[in-house]
Amino acid sequence: MWSLPKGNHFLPGVHVQHLKRLYQSEKNSKAKLRFLVAIRRKKGESIDAIAGLVEKPRRTVHGWLHRFQKYGLKRVHDLKQSGRPVELSYGQRQQLVKDLERGPPHNSSGLWNTKSVRELISKKYKRRYVKQHVWRLLVSLGFSLQRPRKRHYLRPSDLEIQQFKKKLGKKHDAIEEKGLLWARKMKQRSVLSRS
Repeated sequence: MWSLPKGNHFLPGVHVQHLKRLYQSEKNSKAKLRFLVAIRRKKGESIDAIAGLVEKPRRTVHGWLHRFQKYGLKRVHDLKQSGRPVELSYGQRQQLVKDLERGPPHNSSGLWNTKSVRELISKKYKRRYVKQHVWRLLVSLGFSLQRPRKRHYLRPSDLEIQQFKKKLGKKHDAIEEKGLLWARKMKQRSVLSRS
């Protein structure tokens, strides 16, 4: 597996000078590095020496050289990989957004969780998603995480809060009256001291 030809046996129809010209004219940094690896192998260097020179793993350098040997110089650039096709079409995603904005039919809080969204997708669109991908889908559609605020176990009831606010209001009024009395007395003293 690791035995690749080197020297004149590596890329037999290509000369080192041609590889150097390709190296100098290349603009893509990855492709330029691959040409450098090919030049070094054409000169007869070992894979380990080349890997140390370009500071890449031995396996990566071997893969590049194997690709050159199998496909030639045309495979110096990476192939465009389209990736996995989307499960839901554009129209289905728009419909899903409308369904989500209506709110869950069985939940009175109006908040969705990933489990219920996953069930909705599997029932309506016959597609199966894992929990993590449902979360990615929701983020890509513009939804965010919403959690209800937790209530402390020692939190007073709403009635107790209202009573406290009423007591606080009475104390606040009394404090304001004392402040106004104090301000009036100070004003009177300043008037008396002027005369």
